[in-house]
Amino acid sequence: MRQEDFDRLLSSDEPIVPSSGFADAVMQAVRREATAAPPISFPWECALPGLGLAGLLMVVMLLAPVPAARAGVALLGSTHLPALFAAVPETTRRLGLDWLMVALLLAWASVKLSMRLASWKS
Repeated sequence: MRQEDFDRLLSSDEPIVPSSGFADAVMQAVRREATAAPPISFPWECALPGLGLAGLLMVVMLLAPVPAARAGVALLGSTHLPALFAAVPETTRRLGLDWLMVALLLAWASVKLSMRLASWKS
């Protein structure tokens, strides 16, 4: 529509009447939304133990080389820092976390791949 058409419509004294069935359709949609079930909330009580365990495992991974530090290897600001990071794979094997890390890496890679493929199609 052009600006002149809008001006003509708005300047007329004729009442603007909605199309037939519009009010009924709107009220039906309002009633349907009012009676709809509330959205399902995220199950935090189920996720928190797993998140806590993941945090605990990260702390264990970071603190596991501490016995090496007690043996004389300085933790930060030292030239022995690569040796500290070299102890992490051995610690994961000792605790049996290597397969867990492989599984998490594969899960992450599959989610990233599926998200990329889903966004590529749309």
